[in-house]
Amino acid sequence: MKKRTKVIFFILIVFVALPLGLSALHKSLTPAVGILEITGPIEDSTDYLDIIRGFEDNDGVKAVVVRLDSPGGKVGPSQEIYEALLQLKKKKPVVASMSSVAASGAYYIACAADPIFALPGTLTGSIGVILEMFDVTEGMKKLGISASTITGGRLKGAGSPFKKMTPEEERYFLALARDVHGQFKEAVARSRRIGMDKLDGYADGRVFSGRQAQSLGLVDKLGGLDSAVEEARKRGGIEGEPRIVKGVPTRSLKEEVKDAFLSCTPVSLGRGAAHLSRGFLRLEYSIQ
Repeated sequence: MKKRTKVIFFILIVFVALPLGLSALHKSLTPAVGILEITGPIEDSTDYLDIIRGFEDNDGVKAVVVRLDSPGGKVGPSQEIYEALLQLKKKKPVVASMSSVAASGAYYIACAADPIFALPGTLTGSIGVILEMFDVTEGMKKLGISASTITGGRLKGAGSPFKKMTPEEERYFLALARDVHGQFKEAVARSRRIGMDKLDGYADGRVFSGRQAQSLGLVDKLGGLDSAVEEARKRGGIEGEPRIVKGVPTRSLKEEVKDAFLSCTPVSLGRGAAHLSRGFLRLEYSIQ
């Protein structure tokens, strides 16, 4: 009797487990659209680059949608993500989908995709660069505090909050900002196939709605995430409903609170920041 019970129990397990296993196998073999989610200030590129490489190496992922909901961020990480997506695009279609905001560094990243989707009310564009410094010399005088700086180069202390900026330092920072701004404009002009003369007319840091951006050629189509996924499905040659594979960097509560604080301060305190002049300068593609 016990033996018969064991046999019946084994048969029941097989009948239950086999369909579940076959269903899971079928799902795993279904061609997928990968979704890379970039949200909040862009402080670091490491996690995003890992996800992009994972999509690139996964033969089951036939196309990728970059979902952007970010005001921008640090220059270097934005450029790294942009370049990584250009490499991915050589192997698989890459489509951008803009949420509430995809501006500055986030728009830079979107330019690696083809096509770019935006909602009519999305805030995007902001093709510009910002250098922020602060001056505490007047406040220090009132407190009777003075500071001395010893450097091994004439411009090593440029941007320090403990001294007034000289005309030479202003020219130095202006040249720096213009060079980085030029890199941004070159990437947009190349990716969007817009002449530099035309682009110069509105690549001055201003923000556009999704509808305005479409009229200027900065985005291709108006639509949400579903439209972008459908476009990726078609471009990836996927028949029927695609499997969705999400790539979202894991972030702790501490990191979320830290990023929220850093997005509101002019002082460069975060990881991945462009540290110049002992961390008192912030160089970003971002909406303030």
